[in-house]
Amino acid sequence: MTKDKVKAKWAVAKRMVQITQDEWDSHNVEAQAIKFVKAKLQIAIYYLSQLDEHGSSYTMPFTGKQMKEALKAPITKQNVKDAADWCHQCRLIRDKACTNWNYEEAKTA
Repeated sequence: MTKDKVKAKWAVAKRMVQITQDEWDSHNVEAQAIKFVKAKLQIAIYYLSQLDEHGSSYTMPFTGKQMKEALKAPITKQNVKDAADWCHQCRLIRDKACTNWNYEEAKTA
């Protein structure tokens, strides 16, 4: 998949997990939890978009509905655990797939 197609595929999900300025500025427990969940989902989306760029096939570890539920206030301990688990699963999928990817080595002088 081209980078443009990958960007288009993940655009809505990326907007959903953007951390707002109010969330950055707030330091209460709820804000800390939402920042953590959103950060983990951002990383998971990054891993999945890498898989798409390289044309790797994979099974999504979570659905869009599950992601929306994890982002609903109030954030529970289960939401935090789910986001961390999904991020870890996406990393494992990416790590397993990337052994087959071809990288061109950068030539340095």
